[in-house]
Amino acid sequence: MKKLAFFNVKGGVGKTTSAVNIAWQAAEDGINTLLWDLDPQSCASWYLGVDEADRPKKSLNLFRGKEPVGKLRLHTTHARLSVIPADLSLRKLELLLADQEKSKQLLQKLSDDLSEQNKLLIFDCAPAYSKLSESLFSTCDVLAVPLLPSPLSLRSYSQLQTFLQKKKSWRKLKLQPFFTMVDRRRKIHNDVIEDAKNVIGDDDPVVIPYASDFEKMGLHRAPIQTFAAASAAAKAYGELWKRLRNDFV
Repeated sequence: MKKLAFFNVKGGVGKTTSAVNIAWQAAEDGINTLLWDLDPQSCASWYLGVDEADRPKKSLNLFRGKEPVGKLRLHTTHARLSVIPADLSLRKLELLLADQEKSKQLLQKLSDDLSEQNKLLIFDCAPAYSKLSESLFSTCDVLAVPLLPSPLSLRSYSQLQTFLQKKKSWRKLKLQPFFTMVDRRRKIHNDVIEDAKNVIGDDDPVVIPYASDFEKMGLHRAPIQTFAAASAAAKAYGELWKRLRNDFV
């Protein structure tokens, strides 16, 4: 089973919407996909139709060893796409991980039991450097990093590259940066993307345009492709999946 995480130290950059749309793309491509929501806000779970009443147990119980990870796995209305939902109990996760000596291997250990039913595991995590993110760095094959078209966003990406050099196991992690919320009518957005090519090592980065379809995901509680397949945003996520797919198929 391959593992992909959507990560950024900043919030509001399109991390969750990207995770949901790429999970749908992978499932639509015939890959049994599991989206593991690790953000206490549980937006990814909500986008996929999971309500509070649908959650069988508190998410934190997984990390306490009180529940088998498979018991929290829920099917969605989308074929081949399942979700492990999040809830507010995860706000206490960092305190729990601080007391565990092997916290960096915890996600690896928990996800081993999921490999029989899933070919791709996608993590959507909270925006921060933390014990949890370090466990992700040790576990995942690819880190997808959504970037706003701003100089500060490029700076945070460079800092991430530097941070991942601290441990030998993290250096093997492949980074897939891409831009979100881009308005091509704005010169600053175009200039930043042009300047970024050397920083991210990509002469033709994937660009997800800003569109009202992102807000409509909340109305439909579904990935963009299911209600606006011909939109520029849907096509851009299709392009991003093509890039990522090469690492998983």
